[in-house]
Amino acid sequence: MFKVEQEGDSLTDAAMEEWGGWMDTQLEKRFGNSDRPALTASTLNFSRNELGDEGVRCVVEYLRRREIGVQMVKFFKNNIGDIGAWAIGQLLAHARDPVQEVHLSHNRITEQGACSIFEAIARSRRYPYQMERSGRRDALGLTPVWLRMEYNCIQWASIEHRLDQQQVRWCAAESRDGWGPKDQSPMVCMHSSFKNQKALSGADAGAAILGQVTSPPRKSAGGMPEPPEEDLADEASEEVPMYVFLDASAVRRLAAEKSKERLFTFQGLLNLCQQGHMKCTPPDDCPTPAWLGAVEERDRIIFVVTDAVLDELSRFAEQNSNERSQLEWLRNAPDSYLQLCHQWGILEVLETKLHTQLIKLAGWESRARELGISRWALQNFDFACLWESQIDATGRVLFVTADEAIVNFASECAASVDGVRQVATVHVHALDRAFANDREHSGNRIYEAAQRSKVNKFCGAVLSAQIMHALVVGPFQDSRGGGGEDGLRRGLREAVSLLSDLRPLLEGGRQGSSEAAVAKAVERMDEAQRRWQALLARRS
Repeated sequence: MFKVEQEGDSLTDAAMEEWGGWMDTQLEKRFGNSDRPALTASTLNFSRNELGDEGVRCVVEYLRRREIGVQMVKFFKNNIGDIGAWAIGQLLAHARDPVQEVHLSHNRITEQGACSIFEAIARSRRYPYQMERSGRRDALGLTPVWLRMEYNCIQWASIEHRLDQQQVRWCAAESRDGWGPKDQSPMVCMHSSFKNQKALSGADAGAAILGQVTSPPRKSAGGMPEPPEEDLADEASEEVPMYVFLDASAVRRLAAEKSKERLFTFQGLLNLCQQGHMKCTPPDDCPTPAWLGAVEERDRIIFVVTDAVLDELSRFAEQNSNERSQLEWLRNAPDSYLQLCHQWGILEVLETKLHTQLIKLAGWESRARELGISRWALQNFDFACLWESQIDATGRVLFVTADEAIVNFASECAASVDGVRQVATVHVHALDRAFANDREHSGNRIYEAAQRSKVNKFCGAVLSAQIMHALVVGPFQDSRGGGGEDGLRRGLREAVSLLSDLRPLLEGGRQGSSEAAVAKAVERMDEAQRRWQALLARRS
């Protein structure tokens, strides 16, 4: 039995890369090169340092490689995110003996990291564990692992249903032995302050990692090891939300206060949430309208802003004084659009600092420069393609931009890069047109509802992943060569709808229709004609 006390030693991730070698040296001094006894660390205390995900991974890998047991691990007051939390989950699931206490408060773990820990505990079937020390236990001698995760970035309300689905039994108490119920020990006992969490603002905004992913990346861009096969969640694609990655140009457009008569603005999306016309997870103080119904993962649309986008926005603000104040407000203010959308569960800020090199788009740097695409935008698009390949679900990643060069670049790459071909890449204007012109799925009603801050009654439609797929992702996939008979049927339905909408306009034209209405109709016809021609070309 031994302990490691390195609290407040200013340890960094770089220092932890050498920590395993230092530990081996200490063990050799004690035991020499002879066979070592089974070792258990009663305490591993790395609190109040500067450790991130990589530092935690180094510690966990060393413990598992040397088959060293650990009773209590302390990492509070560091910079640990969701990848580090995932590594802690692996320690809990695979350590030689059950871990008894885990202290992770005052870090930057989000819902994803919390779920990875709880689900690792549930899948391991090791908790509650048989306790040998003195302390409270149930009739079978079992007690839960004690977990501290307060003051992170976790919205517990948005993942409680997921923990229920995994049949995770947990409770909260003031002390390690204050758990209940008395007759059966839960798997996890958390400190009763667990709901005290940090807001997504300032530095935390760039650090928070997207929640609700059903499994960790199989191969991280930063070199994280591939998790064992038994640790990968085997869930169907319909249980995965739709991720809509926004680039910097799209964020600026969605944030523009002068934008009117559009659905896809941050204010328009918030209007839909507040009316109950979008699948979301409302804050605790906002009642859920009865017509919204249960919100499943497969229903949700999660808009994603990466830290690469935030960096590009900062650079843009430095060079454009007329937008500087608005962009600074967007990034840092507690009442900004990013904050409010995050509170409603429709937007997350994703950290990509481990994504240091291009994965899917390696070799396309020169072409991106020719088209005037920034390195931030290229990195962001590459990460979206990488994300799509890791979630094991087709048609659930959409990339939205207000830069036509990105759309053209994606089209070129798709001809030879499978990872790009699977990501629907659209101009933000096309999103608004798709909903404004749709009557088959009531997209036009959603479009109109987004213009209103209040609603008296249900409009009959809800913005969800399903309708986004039907109006945007599905047609995009058809245009990339996957249309088949479904694509032809969709095109015919669109033609019938378009003709029925044009007839009254043409008849009203004899009495003088507005120029705006005529121009909009012509735009719809042109766009539809391009899609139909593409379908016919593939069929021929």
